[in-house]
Amino acid sequence: MVPVWKAYVDIPAGQMHLRRVKGTGIPFILLHRTPVDSSSFTPVMTKLSKRGRTAIAIDTPGFGQSFQPDGNPSTTDYARWFLEAINALGIDDFHLVAHHTGTHFAVELALLADARVRSLTLSGVLHADAAERTKSRADIGLAPPVDSDGLYAADTWKIIRSFYWDYDPALVHQEFLGALGSPKGRNQAFDAIFAQDFAATLARVTCPVRVVQAFDDPLSFMLPRVAANHPDIPVSLIGPAGIAAPERQAPAFVSALLAHAVAAETLSDPKENTMTSRRFLLSADGQSFRLRTEDAPVPTPGPGEVLVRVRAVSINRRDIMIKKGFYPVNGANHFVPGSDAAGEVVAVGDGVESVKPGDRVCSTFFQNWPGGRINFAAFASALGAGGVGVFADHVLLSETGVVLAPEGWSFEQAATIPCAAVTAWSALSSVSQDDWVLIQGTGGVALYGLQIAVAAGARVLVISSSDAKLEKVRAMGAKATVNYQTYPDWDGEVQRLTGGGVQHVLELGGAGTLAKSIRATAAGGRIALVGGLDGFGGDISAADLVMGVKTVSAVAVGSRADHLAVTAFLAKHAITPVIERTFDADEMAEAFAAADAGAFGKVVVRL
Repeated sequence: MVPVWKAYVDIPAGQMHLRRVKGTGIPFILLHRTPVDSSSFTPVMTKLSKRGRTAIAIDTPGFGQSFQPDGNPSTTDYARWFLEAINALGIDDFHLVAHHTGTHFAVELALLADARVRSLTLSGVLHADAAERTKSRADIGLAPPVDSDGLYAADTWKIIRSFYWDYDPALVHQEFLGALGSPKGRNQAFDAIFAQDFAATLARVTCPVRVVQAFDDPLSFMLPRVAANHPDIPVSLIGPAGIAAPERQAPAFVSALLAHAVAAETLSDPKENTMTSRRFLLSADGQSFRLRTEDAPVPTPGPGEVLVRVRAVSINRRDIMIKKGFYPVNGANHFVPGSDAAGEVVAVGDGVESVKPGDRVCSTFFQNWPGGRINFAAFASALGAGGVGVFADHVLLSETGVVLAPEGWSFEQAATIPCAAVTAWSALSSVSQDDWVLIQGTGGVALYGLQIAVAAGARVLVISSSDAKLEKVRAMGAKATVNYQTYPDWDGEVQRLTGGGVQHVLELGGAGTLAKSIRATAAGGRIALVGGLDGFGGDISAADLVMGVKTVSAVAVGSRADHLAVTAFLAKHAITPVIERTFDADEMAEAFAAADAGAFGKVVVRL
């Protein structure tokens, strides 16, 4: 157990109380949200200490055990008090980390001590104009006065409870006690932050800045404004955590702020870390993103983490949609894309036992879905959509987010499994001998689905607009094919060729094909809804489903257990992926274009 020490320092205005953990290197100064105190950073401090770093979380004046200010302090006043406390501790340079209310004080502090703040990490950014700030302050109102019936306590509980989409008793209790214990401090802090022009203040900060925010944070809707007004600031997503990212996502939070801090240290003193790693980033360019590269320090794995030297990645339709701005990334900017990678383990953190340096591994699409029914936390752990991505020479992944690559497979082949193979398996693992399976197109998921269904003894019908591609799938075992340009009403042709419809559909088109897929399905059949190449809108006839006893179910790739299952199935049946073309890393833009044009199978990039 890492000891968290309590202490205080005297400044002219009063005592400032704090918590600290011991370590080495440039210390991290942590500024908390309100109405909680510095204890909210305990999980972050503990993990920083285990990584050998010093961290100090300071109670904001008016909260915890720090002094109660008089009058109406400004954000500059709070920043001056924090700086006086830091000076009293004998600290010279420091990294600054702030959450929600603390972000407003942090940007002022970064200006007051601009030569000493080595990096600034912000989480919970309020990027609002003057009218919005005025309205928000009025909507929040003042802390309710103490009444004889105790209704103020019940009202406060309801407000605090509303901050959490899922009820977390410990966190709600912590917030509740903080609100009850600091009504004056709450009013003062809110008056100060809503009076501040945060955007203008942030624009004057000169140290490296990064935003690390839970995608479901109540203020995440403002992240696109950060990208628009501060285009050079990277925005990374973690989660789910709601308003409590330091407590609920401490490992991801620490990994992100450490990466930012180490990069800043390297920038100012290259001798700090001479090992760098190339990574590809998506940076906002209007409504879409442009692809670029940069060098960053090679990360160090923390407890439960695995450092992988990536040797190959594959491009999915989702990656293309993200780059074009057609897939939500909730305001993320300057982030590493990609979910599908293969490489070798070069280092592991404490507690990692399932893999070791030298092992050849693949990423799993979801880093936190071991198996069973998917939940919100598992869904939020998907790679490449604003949080952790794999299009880089070195990536940090969770121990539960890597699996051993198939024996005898190249890195290029193994990199096609995490999304395409696992998705096809989740959609079609229940097919039986002699079932008819309808597969749309000839992309990566489609061709994995074709091979899985054929190996299971099913009869496969493929639709495509290319006769040349249809000829190729017949050579791979398809029993029937339909060119949907020749037969615009292809559902009728599918019915005719199969003698009444198919038992399974690998539905990849979405709005443009779903209705026809339902009509092409026999009674009791299942449509596995995987993608939305034609969009995610459209109408479904309930009558077609009910009267035909047909099922439409969405497929969200699959779990780690599904990844292991499909890997075993592929090995058993000697199935290997279809790769249309392999590019070198300096051809990443060309690889995206080739995948977007409609490859036969997968497009892979060597790193």
